[in-house]
This record gives sequence, C-alpha cells and structure tokens, in this order.
Amino acid sequence: MLKPEIITHGGITLDVSQIKSFQIDTYNPNKRSHILRIELKSRYEYLYHPGTKEYDKVLINDFIEQPYADYDTAAVHRDEWQDIWEQCLQESLEK
Repeated sequence: MLKPEIITHGGITLDVSQIKSFQIDTYNPNKRSHILRIELKSRYEYLYHPGTKEYDKVLINDFIEQPYADYDTAAVHRDEWQDIWEQCLQESLEK
C-alpha cells in the first residue's frame, strides 16, 4: 500500500497513492484540444440523508482532467506522470 504523497507536476497537484489510470481523450467536436484524464481510485463515503435521517453509503469515482493544445504535449505529460507514479510505487516496495 502506498503512503499518501502529494506531488505537483505540469499544473496538476494530486495524491500519487490514489492514481488508478492515465488516459488521453482525443474525442472533441472541434478537435482543438486533447485532454489528459487521471482516474483516481474509487472510494466510499457516507452521506447523511435528512429525509430518512440515515447515512447512505455512496461510491465516489473521481478523476482529474487537464486540456492540452496538441496530442504530443498531452502524451509527454502522461508519460512524465507515469514515471512519477512508477517511481513512487518502486520506493514503496523497497521499504
């Protein structure tokens, strides 16, 4: 299990221990931007429902999106984030 580690890189700040996957979304009607999507691990939260006066267990699926003007820039940032993620995974295995 990774320990929480907050990292800022390329204009994005996140907890590396919560990363699930990286994707580049090229579907855009105007084809003028490419979006790097970082999907985070799913988690459960308990939300209070005032009508029933009970707590409901809700699954949360978060992601972060960063637009880029071209695919190559998005791919470079994706690769850099993958390197950071892999380095953190490797460090956690060595401890």
